Amino acid sequence: MSRIRLLLPSALLLAGCVAPGLKYLQSLPMTTSTSTGDVSTGDDGASTIMTTTEDASDSEAPGPGTTTTTTTTTSGGHDTTTSHTTGEPAEPICGDGLVEGDEECDDANDIADDRCHQCTKNRWIFASAALHNDGDLGGLEGADSRCRQYALQTGRADDTWKTFIAWLSDADHDVRDRLYPGRGRYVRTDGVVVAETVEQFFSGSLEAPINVDEDGNQDIGGGVLTGTRPDGTAAPGPLCGNWTTSGLLDHSAVLGSASAIDEVWTMYPGEPDPCTGLSARLYCIEGQ
Repeated sequence: MSRIRLLLPSALLLAGCVAPGLKYLQSLPMTTSTSTGDVSTGDDGASTIMTTTEDASDSEAPGPGTTTTTTTTTSGGHDTTTSHTTGEPAEPICGDGLVEGDEECDDANDIADDRCHQCTKNRWIFASAALHNDGDLGGLEGADSRCRQYALQTGRADDTWKTFIAWLSDADHDVRDRLYPGRGRYVRTDGVVVAETVEQFFSGSLEAPINVDEDGNQDIGGGVLTGTRPDGTAAPGPLCGNWTTSGLLDHSAVLGSASAIDEVWTMYPGEPDPCTGLSARLYCIEGQ
């Protein structure tokens, strides 16, 4: 009888019987694979075990395709465990207050009219309150410097005043190449959106006229020195000696209209104006 009792469990296993709960455990999805490396023993008698885990699941994982290496060191009866995770970083989350990945900003709110919209930056654009009497602006560098001073004096641009440029081309430089290709919208200083993207500036059509100055004063109108076609390239001509001359005989000042939203916003049709006797503004646009 003893021999029969001993043979029964073996016979059941051979017949395909499975212990209660074992079948359930075997059916669980396997989301991790673990390999244990060599166990090493140091001169001080401490033993170290390195374990590598590759996680393919989405649940509570550090990120897709991550690999975690865990090192356990035993010395003097005490275990010390350290972990190191490698792999692709998690996708940035807009609204978590952390600027990550391709986010330009993240202010952890969904207020559309502040300086950060959908984790892209709302950049200021304005027409200068100051009027310029001739085409001698000190070149593109001088015009950019004026825009930065106008932005600084408002106290609203924080440290970004240093990034402003004038919407101005000369015979050697297209403004489309000078303008920082931001991912966000361009808004007037009164909060009105002028362009949804930087590419809209080169489309010949704006959302609203740039008829607001750096202080938010509206409906200022008038001509604006641009030297620029609707596609953002330089208009033909010497453009007032690349904006360094106010010669009486030089008629190459190309202007746009601060009241327009079609192509005229950057370039009046017809002949250029003289480089002296002007009364024109500058468009100033925030950069990076």
